[in-house]
Amino acid sequence: MNNNNPANRKFDRDRKGDLDIFLGEPNEQVRESMRAILRNEGYKRTRTFYRLEDMVAAMNETMPDLLVLADDLHETTFNLVRDIRHFRFGRNPFIMITMMLAPDNEANLKRAILTGADDVLIKPVAPGRILDRVQFFTFNRVPFIVTTDYVGPERRRGTDRPSKIRQINVVNTLKEKAEGKKLSSAEVSRAVERCQTDVMAARLDSHGLKLGWVCNQILKAYEEKRVNKEVHDQIVVLVTVLEDAASTAKFINEPDLADICINLARQVEEFADAYENPTDAMLGTLRKLTRAFDLAKQSTEKRFSANVIPPEAAQPAPPPSPPPPPPPPVNDGAKGSDVTISLDDLANKA
Repeated sequence: MNNNNPANRKFDRDRKGDLDIFLGEPNEQVRESMRAILRNEGYKRTRTFYRLEDMVAAMNETMPDLLVLADDLHETTFNLVRDIRHFRFGRNPFIMITMMLAPDNEANLKRAILTGADDVLIKPVAPGRILDRVQFFTFNRVPFIVTTDYVGPERRRGTDRPSKIRQINVVNTLKEKAEGKKLSSAEVSRAVERCQTDVMAARLDSHGLKLGWVCNQILKAYEEKRVNKEVHDQIVVLVTVLEDAASTAKFINEPDLADICINLARQVEEFADAYENPTDAMLGTLRKLTRAFDLAKQSTEKRFSANVIPPEAAQPAPPPSPPPPPPPPVNDGAKGSDVTISLDDLANKA
């Protein structure tokens, strides 16, 4: 590498040809221009797609190290990113993902955050700018966090309040290849499996946090005599969270915990049927629910690998920024100009 400082590290040219890049862009002129520039820069294994279905078919065969997606490739583009991150599609949910978005589209900016993209660039995007950003994030990748409905980079700033959510150093095949390491499909699969076990175990933590929050809301409503349909809906949420936790426990081979979650879910269902006039025993079950879940999942702690950063040791991710020169604050509309959006800034708007 050119520099040992992660902020300034670049891909060696003789390594660029090992990187698998998939680029999805419906505009033929833009797509072919970016493809030509990438290949001229040494990224010989760059494949371009103008239809999402063709890209999906290609990823069924092999997963890229870097996926660059335009938001207008297809109406389901964001669903694809979410499915990759949640391991519902593909063989590696931790590939590097950069999204190119149309300007002045706040909704798509938020969707890019919530689906778990690593980076976002606003069109028109200069190919050189993509390369600078990709190289920066390859060697400065932010740890992932997991909630009940999110898998992706940690978005909190360094000044945010402490979090109980674990951070995970996920597989980064782009970095491995850029450093000259040869990875077989079997090696990547094993690394993904280890990280995915950590992801699912971290999701159990998130289930526990959500159970605690919803239980407190329900108990507060009973104390304040605000028993209405909203309370019933919150009880149903508890059932859903417990059933999701059971599925998660099965994935990480914790059948006893899965059985406990299902048993708790059935008890809460009985509570839902009688929510207008619950017995003291039912309310007692609700008060003990979070504690029971936390005790039951303690056996999963041994499943965490060295990839996991414990909450007490984790530091909020600083807002990533590329090496100088900084990007212009606005898009002036000139050909090839672009604006880089910090996802940390966007997260504050979500």
